[in-house]
Formats: sequence, C-alpha cells, structure tokens
Amino acid sequence: MHTGTRILILGGMGIAACGFLLGIGMIAARARAARAPRYLLAAHLAALIQGGLLLGVAAAVRFSGVGAAPETAGAALLVGGVVLFDLGLVWNWIQGVQDGFGEKSPGNKISAAGTPFVLVGFAILFWGVIAGL
Repeated sequence: MHTGTRILILGGMGIAACGFLLGIGMIAARARAARAPRYLLAAHLAALIQGGLLLGVAAAVRFSGVGAAPETAGAALLVGGVVLFDLGLVWNWIQGVQDGFGEKSPGNKISAAGTPFVLVGFAILFWGVIAGL
C-alpha cells in the first residue's frame, strides 16, 4: 500500500471520528436549546461527509497511473485542506460566530486557507486515476 493511500485512510478515519465526536457536542447543545449552533452542525456534517469522501478517494487511488510521489503529495494536500476546512468550522462554533463571511471571522479564514490545498490535491489524485484507467 502506497503512502498516499495510507494518508487518505488515516485522514478519512480521523476526520470521520471527529465528526462523530462533534455529534456528542450536538447532543449536549440540543439538550440546552431548540437548535444546535450553526457552525457545530456544519462541522459535524462536513467532517462525516469529508471523512467518507477521503475513504472513497483512497479506494479510487488504487487505480492511479502515476507514481507514489504524486499520490503522496496529492493525498497530503487533500487531507491537509480538509483538516483546515473543518478546523475553521469548529473555530467558528467555539467563538460563537453567527456569520463567518459577514463577520470575516478567523475560522472562516482558516477554512478558506484549506481551499487551494483541497483543489490541488484532488486534481492530482483525479488526474492520476484518469491516467490509470
């Protein structure tokens, strides 16, 4: 198994685990209020979805037609970008942010910083899989 695949699997499981843990926070929040905080809900759902996405990409990368080095770089960029995105959502929740865009919150800037990593990392992996088919 290539290092890139390992990064994707560990990243996917780690992000999914964070999503489950944030679900516990949602239970606690819902016990005190009619709704969970917006960014807690967003972080919970994003982590669960992105964890599954990373695991799916790990399965697809088996068909990659590029070498281990590009796969590892793409996987590291993709996982790093997802971590930044989710970290920004969690930071917004902890800070009690209501509108990350409107408030130009630090959490929103953290999430935005992950976007280029996600785009470049996924493009590398996507290109590798297409080249291998």
